[in-house]
Amino acid sequence: MKNCVIWTRVSTKRQEDNGGSLDDQRCKCEAFAKQNGYKIKGYFGGTHESAKTPGPLLKEMYHVIKKDKTISHIIVSVVDRFSRNVGQASTIIDELLKQNVVIVEAATGIDTSTREGTMMIQLKLTLAEWDNGNRTDKFTSGRKHCLESGVYCGAAKPMGYDKHGKSMGTTFTINDNGKLIAKAFRWKLQGLANYQIISRLSTYGLEMSKQKLHHILTNPFYAGKIRHKMLEGKLVDGNQPCIVSYDDFLRVQDILSDRTGVYKHQKETPRFPLKRHVLCSKDRTPFTAYTVKKKNIDYYKCNLSGCKTNVSAKKLHSKYEELLRNYNIPEALKCILHDVISAMIHSDNEEQRKNEVLLKKQKTECLNKLKNCKVRFGMGDIDEDIYQETNAALQDKLDKIELELAKCRKDLSNFDSEVDEVFAICCKLDCLWKNSSLETSQKLQNLLFPNGILWDKEKEDYRTFDENEALSVIARISRSYENKKEDFPEGKSSKVKLCA
Repeated sequence: MKNCVIWTRVSTKRQEDNGGSLDDQRCKCEAFAKQNGYKIKGYFGGTHESAKTPGPLLKEMYHVIKKDKTISHIIVSVVDRFSRNVGQASTIIDELLKQNVVIVEAATGIDTSTREGTMMIQLKLTLAEWDNGNRTDKFTSGRKHCLESGVYCGAAKPMGYDKHGKSMGTTFTINDNGKLIAKAFRWKLQGLANYQIISRLSTYGLEMSKQKLHHILTNPFYAGKIRHKMLEGKLVDGNQPCIVSYDDFLRVQDILSDRTGVYKHQKETPRFPLKRHVLCSKDRTPFTAYTVKKKNIDYYKCNLSGCKTNVSAKKLHSKYEELLRNYNIPEALKCILHDVISAMIHSDNEEQRKNEVLLKKQKTECLNKLKNCKVRFGMGDIDEDIYQETNAALQDKLDKIELELAKCRKDLSNFDSEVDEVFAICCKLDCLWKNSSLETSQKLQNLLFPNGILWDKEKEDYRTFDENEALSVIARISRSYENKKEDFPEGKSSKVKLCA
């Protein structure tokens, strides 16, 4: 009888699922040992053992063979179970040969007891590596073709989507988590900090770490795009449905990179709302601000060395108010605007009603968990410390849900007052900007001009270059209305209104 050990290995779960299981390898090795008079003294190897470097299971076999000098053979179903990499497999075989151990391949009976057998095993390893490289190239080429065609076929599906089909037939649908992720993008655009978004998502039943949220907010997959290392930096249009529009996705990236000025790391003083919002028309450098203490006069200036653009805050603020009056609504058009705002808020309220349903569901689940926790504590299934900690966590979550529900109900109940409030804001943007807090003023600035506004030193006035599209339409309608009114004589006001 010759003493041996048996080595089995699968490197991936896919290999195991496709018939290369450890049990199958073990049965073949045991049958070979029984037919050829080997005594089995141990089994080594395991599921998902790496083929690139000697893992702990292989090192364990080395240790046992060194300790037990009676072991003379290692039986493996096929030799590439050591590795499909020639260099790595040769290193393993050389190490075993130094221990005077013969490697036997059960599938063919070839072993390393002779020079010819060793050469044959080396040749089989070379062919295995060549085959492995071929399969890798085919797999890589196929995946790259899918990605370039707009089909994401990665193993891990992004949160918020359900995946259907395989390869070029892969499709995605937005699930309930996806609808909550859409809210996360909207909340970010509204100015909420990440920790506030995480807290709100938790209230709706979606737990998320700050790292995961940042990954989601910066992943163009949610905007219908695909980014992958195989695409070499290119961004392609995907076939998946969008959770957020690409324009809004880019706005979120601006917010995260602090380019829009929505988020400030340093505390701003109310005296300088236009700091970093107004840009020098010569070099597009954002204005900074300072105060001449002796005269107590505030100034804005271009901070680029050599540029001497320097403007008093009083002038810059006055000109900004004058600019905002271009977006005020003419009296004759206010009734139309009121109806538009009413329709928009009604649509938003439909979303609020859906939110209310989700929150009520979360509230019911939370109350059931609280009840079950009390029952288990009363039955003695859990300790008092665990009960108190769990109860406190559930109660805290319930309080947050109640707070969100209260906001929903308030929004739904104050429909008319909300319409009137938004209407008043749209009609007098200059007054709103002048009389609001720093935060509100800056939100309005970034709404009107997302990428800032230029100050022309020569003309001593502003130049717009990227104004909000909706408000741009309002300005054009207002100017058109004023022009038409001038063209008509008095007494034909009805026609003016009709044309407007």
